[in-house]
Amino acid sequence: MSAGQPGHDVAWWDAKHRDRGAHDDVDPSVRSACLPLVPGAGGAVDLACGTGRHARWLAARGWDVTGVDSSPGGLEVAALAADGRGVAARCRWEVADARTWEPPAPVGLVVVAFVALPRLVERTAGWLGPGGRLVVVGHAHANAVRGVGGPGDPRLLHDVAALHDGARAAGLVVRLAAEVERPVRWDDGGRRTQVDAVLVADAP
Repeated sequence: MSAGQPGHDVAWWDAKHRDRGAHDDVDPSVRSACLPLVPGAGGAVDLACGTGRHARWLAARGWDVTGVDSSPGGLEVAALAADGRGVAARCRWEVADARTWEPPAPVGLVVVAFVALPRLVERTAGWLGPGGRLVVVGHAHANAVRGVGGPGDPRLLHDVAALHDGARAAGLVVRLAAEVERPVRWDDGGRRTQVDAVLVADAP
């Protein structure tokens, strides 16, 4: 991140991704939003994809996916995992700043999971081709009050009303804009509740 931007820098993420490695835990809100879709023209984008869990899952479902992240270490892990799971041919990895990256042509699906970016909805809405879908999932502001985990900096949390209004202003049809509570495993082996903000919106 550049000076003044919230969050960790690329070196921190490189170390974290290489240490933790790949995992295939697809977020349930991402899963439910994408399962009904038929892979279409333009493919999919997994923006700020980290180690590519959602990109690999989409590729296994027949999507051609571009995974974008600023962490070369994360994308190295992602590429190795895609090869090991037999989906490398459908995955393309780009080291780039998710705040400024743009696809070269309209896409059918954009997934943005657990990252807060400037003008997120406004930018990504413009990438969609006709009938394309935008899926945004992240820690909600309410998570800081009644949930666990996630960042403490409010700039890295999502406001459902802002997501909804941004999608409507961008001309999208909002299918879902809500706070979603889900159980997560905690360090002590027990279960806790995390509060996510979820936006599912379609281009007309």
